[in-house]
Amino acid sequence: MKLTFVIGLVLVAGSLALPQGRIAGGEDAVTGQLPYQAALSIGGSYNCGAVVIAKRYALTALTCVCSEGKDTAWPPQLFAVTVGSVDLYSGGKQVRVAEIILNPNYITLKSGLALLRLEEDLPFGETVAAIPLARELPPQGANVEISGWGRTTESEVNMHRTLQIGEAEVMASRECALAKTEEEPVAENEQVLCLGHGRRQGICSGDMGGPAVFEGELVGLGAQMLGECGGMLPERFISIPSYYDWIQEQLQ
Repeated sequence: MKLTFVIGLVLVAGSLALPQGRIAGGEDAVTGQLPYQAALSIGGSYNCGAVVIAKRYALTALTCVCSEGKDTAWPPQLFAVTVGSVDLYSGGKQVRVAEIILNPNYITLKSGLALLRLEEDLPFGETVAAIPLARELPPQGANVEISGWGRTTESEVNMHRTLQIGEAEVMASRECALAKTEEEPVAENEQVLCLGHGRRQGICSGDMGGPAVFEGELVGLGAQMLGECGGMLPERFISIPSYYDWIQEQLQ
């Protein structure tokens, strides 16, 4: 599956036409299969994923709520999360964001996360539910489930209409440290979960903030591609265990 995510905030314009063809290597999700999966919109346009962790809280990537290169969130009233549907443009329940809580202890902007407090409780049931948070990362070589509505190529304007599911493999953190970009440090980042995949698989623009799940627990959020969509380089996910204590403190 070629999932995708946006680096920073992109206000998507234009029609809501379905991209041609399926994401390579992925499968269409069915309603209720991933009840924790949410879509994040800004100004009415979907640009990132999010993950339900409580009736009134969701997580997403820091760069989904900030301008490129900035660490100050946009006004929360611009954002909303949609849950309960695998169709990005139909069904489900949309709830506005009341507050964006940023963790200040990120090592890089692209390994930071944001906690979204919602204006009202989500309608928990068969199609909407919270996912437990992992205290530890999965072992190297483990397969994790990734999902999102991301674009099929970087040049496409629209998100994929049907929620897609795929797999990725946990790699040594040094693999993501070596495949660095100019704005990232060479040193390994403990807030990064490094996930590899085959060619024409993995995430792309639109999947930032979306979940990586291992044995029923949230272990990561989509954060950064290290190459082109569907290339052979691994991708960086935000490590949930590295933020576990902080998240729990905010929920109390």
